[in-house]
This record gives sequence, C-alpha cells and structure tokens, in this order.
Amino acid sequence: MQASGGPVAGVAPVAGIRESPSVAQRLAHRAALPALLVAGLTVVGVAIRIVVAQQAPFADELSTYWIVSTNGLGGVLSTVHSNAEITPPLSFVAGWLSAQIDGSPEMVRAPSLLAGAVTIPGVYLLGLRTVGRAAALVATALTALAPFMIFYSAEARGYALMMALVLLSTLAMLIAVDDSRARWWVFYAVASCAAVYTHYTSVFVLGAQLIWLLWAHPEARRPALLANAGAVVAFLPWISGLIKDFDSPTTDILSALQPFDAEHVRLSLEHWSIGYPYSIVGLTDVPGVMALLLLGLAVVVAVAGVLLARAGGRPEAESWVPDRRTLLIVALALSTPVGAALFSAFGGTTVFSTRNLAASWPALALAFSALLVAAGPRLRFAAVGLAVASFAIGAVKLLDEQYGRPQYQATANFVDRSAAPGDVVIDETGVLSPGPLSHIDPYLARRRRVIRSRAPQENDHPFTVFDRNVPRAEAARRAVAAADGARIFLVTDLSALKPRRMGSYRLVETRRYDGMIRLAVQVYADRASSRG
Repeated sequence: MQASGGPVAGVAPVAGIRESPSVAQRLAHRAALPALLVAGLTVVGVAIRIVVAQQAPFADELSTYWIVSTNGLGGVLSTVHSNAEITPPLSFVAGWLSAQIDGSPEMVRAPSLLAGAVTIPGVYLLGLRTVGRAAALVATALTALAPFMIFYSAEARGYALMMALVLLSTLAMLIAVDDSRARWWVFYAVASCAAVYTHYTSVFVLGAQLIWLLWAHPEARRPALLANAGAVVAFLPWISGLIKDFDSPTTDILSALQPFDAEHVRLSLEHWSIGYPYSIVGLTDVPGVMALLLLGLAVVVAVAGVLLARAGGRPEAESWVPDRRTLLIVALALSTPVGAALFSAFGGTTVFSTRNLAASWPALALAFSALLVAAGPRLRFAAVGLAVASFAIGAVKLLDEQYGRPQYQATANFVDRSAAPGDVVIDETGVLSPGPLSHIDPYLARRRRVIRSRAPQENDHPFTVFDRNVPRAEAARRAVAAADGARIFLVTDLSALKPRRMGSYRLVETRRYDGMIRLAVQVYADRASSRG
C-alpha cells in the first residue's frame, strides 16, 4: 500500500491539485520555525551586547585589563595565582589571548561577548531537554534581553564565560545520560572543570547537578562519579591559588563592603533576577517602573492560569506537575542563592552578592518560563508577552547613556583634545578601581603630568591596604605646583563636583557626562597667568 500523502502508483497527479505534505515535511516545517526564532533572538541579543561592549571598562575590569595588557602568559598566571586576584585563571587566559589580536580594553571583553552569544541558543537547547520547546523559546528571549545577562556579556570578567560553561556542563550531562557514550561524559567533566577554573561559585550549580544525577539516574552513577573525579583531579594544580584567594585581604574587604544581612540579600536577589548588576542603578531605573508592572502582571496571569487549570481539572494543569528534569532546572536555579547563603552564614566569608549568583541565571530563566507557559493555551500568550515586553524595556534602557557605564573614555578624549603641553590633570577616577590603573589611564593618549586624588598615586602594582590615598587638598597643592601657571584639568564624578580651592586658580569651564555614575571635567586657569 502506498504511504499516505504520496501519489497512487500508475496514476498521474491531477493538474491544479497540490499534493499533501508528508509527515516528515510537516515536522521539518514545525522544527524550522523555532530554529528561526532562536537565530533571530540570538542576533538581537548579540547586537545589543556589541553596542554595550563599546562602553569604557569599569571597576574590576581595570584589574583584568592591567593583568592581560602588561604581562605575558606566564605573568598572567603568576599574578592571578597571587592574592592580588581572588578569581581563578581561565577568563584571564582567554582575555590575554584576545588581547594579542588587539590590545584595546574592548577587545579584552571578546571572550565574554562570545560566551554571552553562545549562552542564548544554549538556553534553548537545555530547555528542549528539560522544560519543553515552548518554555525553552521563552527563556531564550529572556536571556537575549535580560539586563543582567547583557551587562556580563560585555564585561571583561569571568561571569559570562562561567555561565556558558555551566550551561554546557549541564547539557553534556543530560546527553550523556540519554546517549551513554563515553565522549559525552568526558565533555561533561571538561566543561565542569573549566567552569570552576573560571569562577569558584560555579561549584554550587555543579554540586546540584551531581546530586540530581545520582538521584534521578542510578544507572549512571558510576560514569558520573568518574567524570567528577576526573574534574577534581584536573583542578588540583590550582589548589594553592584557591588557598591564597581565600586568604587574600580582598576577600575580607569585599565581605565588609557587602555584609551578609537581610538588606544586602534582598538587593542581590532583585538585581540578579531582573535588574542591573550594580545597585547604584535601582530597579525603578532599570528595568524601570513600567517594566516592573508588566512583569508583576505576567506573574499574576501565569499563577492564575495554573490555579484555574488545576481547579477545573483541565488537562493542561498536568503540565505544571514537575518531572525529574523540571526538578533539575528548579534545583539549579536555587543552588547558587542557597549555596552562597549557607557558605556566607557558616563559611566565615561572605560570597552572597549579585554577581556571585550568576551561575544560576540560565536555570532561573528556564524555571520562570516553565511557569509562564503553564498558564494554559490562552493565558500563556498574555503572560509570555508581558514578561518579554518587560525584559525588552530593560534591554533598551541599557542602550541609553544615562544607564551605561560611566563615560571615562569621553572625559579622557576631552582632556587629550583640550590640554596643552604643561597642563596638569587631577585624576579622581581611581576611586572604584582595584588598581593600579585609574579609569582614564587606558584612554589618555598623550603623556602628561597626572596626579591622583582620592586614590593611591602608585600605578605599578595592585593596590593594597598599605597604599595611601591622596587627599583632595594635597592633590590640589601638587597640581598647582606642577602646573606653574598652566591649566589644571580635574576629572571627577558629580558627587564631588564643586569648585576647589587651588590658590590663585579659578574655575573657567565644566563638562558633564551621563552614565550610571555621572562624570565631569573641570578646567582651572591661573588668574596671574596669561596662559589659559
């Protein structure tokens, strides 16, 4: 008998009548649409990330840039191995490799940008094997548009790379369970080890993976334990670096700056889940009040849809009954917040902060998306639409200079264009730098006399607690003496923007620059000098 959908043998098709597509063709068409959606979302997400990656480096990125731009590979490893850094080496090695192509600060972000791009379709692939196609597509959209994910995909630190590696580890684990071939267990081990070599907090997710695996798949316990043993052995060469990192004074400083208390836990959870990584930009700014209202309404619609389905005994209510793989996603989403809380409470060091929760973000997106699509065949479209719109508003906000990283490059460019030979710069942009670079150091193209203020004057080693901050008044005195009648350019932030007392010097010009920290350049000229 001829298969359904094909022509009957010996009978020509009737002209003008189209043949019915085969089952295989219909399945291919159905699979093509999600693939196109994922590709489109990836393009949109990468485009936003590329734009944001053009912003000047900020805070800890300066440490990465200094390490990879002033050292060979051996120097990178030895510097990261010391207590000058409290992060393992893989992201620094990746940054060093990209810096060999182009030594600009932006190029050092290339590994994060690539990892952020891979994570978008990676979330979809993980969702297919856990929470289903519909939730996977929604989570892909949220990942492409989330301010948290965009920010770290455009930062020269290890968080985006860690998230990508944890995602690959989870995918490899699930494929290994389904496929049983040794190569996937090897891939799982390599990705897991690489994640820990990128950031220590990945162990919370990796631990949750292993616990789930041992519980859900007893038949896979032996290869799972062997794979994890191999990952541990491969990490052993870095044990001495791990010990130095936990003994570093930086660890104590960070614990003091962000103590483990209810207020900091609340802020960290809020900014990790839906906001901007730095709390200086509040949730009412990014994603903004309208986005928060839309997201809250999405949750209400989703929960109402689930409750109504269950109350009515409708079949779609069963979609919210978690199976083993949905439980895996929930466990991964909770693993880092719970693990960081327990470690902070009993481990003697606070690790509960917004960025340290990063490893669980892809799983959080999948778990939340599973809730949205469980609202039923009608309400799910409203819930999903509201949530995606909320995240899209946040993504657009990141393209606004007002919410971007501070415009240090613009201030340095103004100084380079405007300052004459002999003019002096007072640099107050080192306040949030871990040293030894200030925020304008990577961009000052011309050699000139620069005096640090509110930060150590040293620029040849990472700052320590023994390096003395230069007070503002002392920096002003030094600048007046060095200028000897030439002009003085003060680069600062608006919180410190007020006319300074500098002897016979008077304020003649002020330039302001938007950003999450607003900057200014003040120009001072000597009343007694004809110059300026």
